[in-house]
Amino acid sequence: MEKDYGDRLAKVLTRIGVILTKSGADVHRVEDTMQRICKAYGASVIDAYVTPSLLIISFSFSDREGLFHNIKRIYTSSYDLNKIDAINSLSREVCVSPISLDDLDKKLDQIDSDHGYPDYTLVLAAALASFSFAFIFGGGIYEALCALVVGAIVMIFDKLVSKIELGSFLKNIFSGALLTGLSMIISNIFMVDRDIVIIASIMLLVPGLIITNAVRDSVNGDLISGITRAIEAIFIAVAVSLGSGVILLLGGI
Repeated sequence: MEKDYGDRLAKVLTRIGVILTKSGADVHRVEDTMQRICKAYGASVIDAYVTPSLLIISFSFSDREGLFHNIKRIYTSSYDLNKIDAINSLSREVCVSPISLDDLDKKLDQIDSDHGYPDYTLVLAAALASFSFAFIFGGGIYEALCALVVGAIVMIFDKLVSKIELGSFLKNIFSGALLTGLSMIISNIFMVDRDIVIIASIMLLVPGLIITNAVRDSVNGDLISGITRAIEAIFIAVAVSLGSGVILLLGGI
């Protein structure tokens, strides 16, 4: 195989891995997808190593030829399960009938450029989620309506803050403080159970996907990724608790 072809394939594979990792895929899924696609394009010796912040691919086309490598550092994550599904579907198609690397790159452009659901849909989903959680935690219709409003505002705040690229830790502190403050204000106005409104709204900030991937990576033997994601989830929980706790203390609770 020509060296240019191997280098190009390595870059395409790392791009696939980056999209999957940033979108919230577990490590085993990322490594398996990269290896399967690499094999579909003729590679025989393949090694892939993935963590939430680093991705490495190494392969060759025969024992007599040199190895091709590529390394990619991952700095940010924007969880999007639709992109994971799109990459999985593309992977299955490519494994059955490989396409040219140019066409594969174009398909990746389409997947990567997809910004997911519009902001108003996410705001509505957050509002309905908070509304539903209020009933789960024993609230009534009035607590649910208050949680609906708080959940919508918190999601709007999250979208606004995301545009200025504020660090995850600070963003979660401010989000926790905002939802707690709003819950206290609304609860005092409408005389509803403040705690239920806070708990129902704070569920939006619980890092469920990160915790799930941490457990799954650990079970699969990817301990570095599992521990890394577990620590990330702990930091998110600490940040939310810190923001919420400060407002509760200032409110004299």
